[in-house]
Amino acid sequence: MQSPLSFRKLRDPRAIVRWLAVLSTLVAVVASAASPEPVDCGTLPRRSIEWVMCHSATLTGLDQEMNRLLTLATAGSGPAVSQIREQQVAWGARRAECANSTTQEPCLRELYVSRIAAIRAGSRAARSADTKGTSLGPFAFRCEGVDAPLAISYVNVPPRFAWVTIQDKGYLLVEQRSGSGARYEGNGTLFWEAQGEARWRPTTGSPETVCARATAR
Repeated sequence: MQSPLSFRKLRDPRAIVRWLAVLSTLVAVVASAASPEPVDCGTLPRRSIEWVMCHSATLTGLDQEMNRLLTLATAGSGPAVSQIREQQVAWGARRAECANSTTQEPCLRELYVSRIAAIRAGSRAARSADTKGTSLGPFAFRCEGVDAPLAISYVNVPPRFAWVTIQDKGYLLVEQRSGSGARYEGNGTLFWEAQGEARWRPTTGSPETVCARATAR
């Protein structure tokens, strides 16, 4: 039996034209599958989650970074991967609840930054390609007078965020102008790292404590 792509048939100009037409169609199908149609922001319901995401460069950047980490973290199999997938489903439900918030974008920012930090903390694979992303950490610190270690992850999507975790409590911080080092604040909380030393203040009015970096994860 002669192959339909035999050299003899491809010597026929009409066969070559037909084959090129089929090939171009296949390429177009593959390209369309790999590059889905962009979302038309103008057609989205106002104040829907998708509409808010569409109109915020910050949220778009956070969404891209979270999905990059999620792809890395769930590429394999096993209990840890299954747990991350289950957590992502629960996270999606909390994200949907931001539609009912009077401050939708801040609600989404906190959810995204905390999720990025959680994926990084729970998956070594998620931390395997940091040069291609916008997040770093977690980094561990020991602070004077604080029994539990402090863990901080950075998300360098403007305006640049940090997520601090002590035991089961998390804090969203935003980078501030500083004469030296990296200073992050949020709702009275302060984390300021400069010249190998850090200062931590959990709430407005509480004393600042000195912290030293322990081991990077």
